[in-house]
Amino acid sequence: MNRRDVLKIGGAAIAGTLATSVAQTSGSKKKVIVIGGGIAGLACAYELVKRGHEVVVLEATGRTGGHVRTMHDPLADNLYADLGAEHFYYPGYTAYWHYLHEFGLTPVSYPRREHMVRFFDGKLFTQEDLHSRDALSRLGFNQREIGFLATHPWPDLPLLYLQRYVDQVEKETDPLGAGLNALDQLSVLDLLKREGASGAALAHFGGSGSALVWVWGAAVKKLRGTPLVATKLFRIKGGNQLMTDAFAAALGERVRLGCPVTAIRHDPAGVTITCREFGQERKIEADHLVTCVSLVVLRQIPVTPAWPEAKSFVIRNMPYYTRTRVVFQSRTRFWKTDGVSPNWEPPDPHLNELWSMADEVNTPRGILIGGAEPGATAEAALAAFHKLYPGKSADVEQALVYNWAADPYAGMCERISYQPGELAKFWPEVTRPLGRIHFAGAYAAQMSWGQEAALESANRSAEEVDQA
Repeated sequence: MNRRDVLKIGGAAIAGTLATSVAQTSGSKKKVIVIGGGIAGLACAYELVKRGHEVVVLEATGRTGGHVRTMHDPLADNLYADLGAEHFYYPGYTAYWHYLHEFGLTPVSYPRREHMVRFFDGKLFTQEDLHSRDALSRLGFNQREIGFLATHPWPDLPLLYLQRYVDQVEKETDPLGAGLNALDQLSVLDLLKREGASGAALAHFGGSGSALVWVWGAAVKKLRGTPLVATKLFRIKGGNQLMTDAFAAALGERVRLGCPVTAIRHDPAGVTITCREFGQERKIEADHLVTCVSLVVLRQIPVTPAWPEAKSFVIRNMPYYTRTRVVFQSRTRFWKTDGVSPNWEPPDPHLNELWSMADEVNTPRGILIGGAEPGATAEAALAAFHKLYPGKSADVEQALVYNWAADPYAGMCERISYQPGELAKFWPEVTRPLGRIHFAGAYAAQMSWGQEAALESANRSAEEVDQA
């Protein structure tokens, strides 16, 4: 049975379940437009349909999934690579695991953060090296930091100085109510410096974003019982796009592809959007609108009346990052032959992360997947790999890149930290509906990591519409 057959059968089963859920739902039926067919838009529409509402999803491109995208062609031997969102874990990803079970999808272990290899000043350091007092001393860490790193994971070092602040945040949704607002005037670098961090710690862990936003993010993870940087990761067997495919299959003809929204008009009675469909302009009216596109896309859509200043600030200034995904197909899984960990954090802009995937596919070939700065080429990424790889058996036979920055609708990855002094301007305004317009996406949740944030905001928006 091939992937399309699985989707067809699975979609029919899910659609049947969805129909049953609708039949059991009562209450005020509303007409809802969802803009964006990524994971947030599909999940929000799915939940609204289960509650008995009439929903249409308008997706500008010719595919659903948004930043969740699994590549199959031109890879050989049924290999695949997740080009966008690529892992989840537990605890922390509660909504994601719920849908994983609901759709009958199979999680597989994804050890991409185990046995990490990092590079400093052109030299390779293994995970074991970064617990070595001698190695840490040579890198310039002070004795307090060396003692901490001898027994703690490398990414946890900021907690040596900032844990006492993290412990004061008691509510996920209330970073401004913990008595730490002064930290929003400092960058992470400023706070670590004030707390006595070494120059080496500042170089590796300091950042220009708000110190309070960093503390808040660490507190959310602590409250959910997950490490600061999780290492026990999972992905969906066959590719993470199977999740968004399952949502789309359940929604069926409610999803309209190739329908970019070109204008939004709203008033206390409802919303009207203008879109292009089959090359023609058309208008659609609804009781509510849920926008599930990145704010980079939303800020390009004319809105009447204009966004009020508080909402406009959020839409205009939401910070994101984007990147290029790198995929290497190899003739063999040579890193196993050489006894070299494939999990890297190299410093090269043409290749700044690397790991393996699709290990369960029955073939001698392998997939290495990584990331690079926007615009990196396959040739430059492969050259960076050969420059850094310490083994002798490398046999990469195909190098590919997907430059997300060139994607006009799904080009933005997760949001990055707000700058010092801005948290109160973004939070909680980013989550608040404006009349009959609601906002969902990975940017619109108290957590800042990927698919779970998108799903949580999607469920929040669906509940807002249902209860309106």
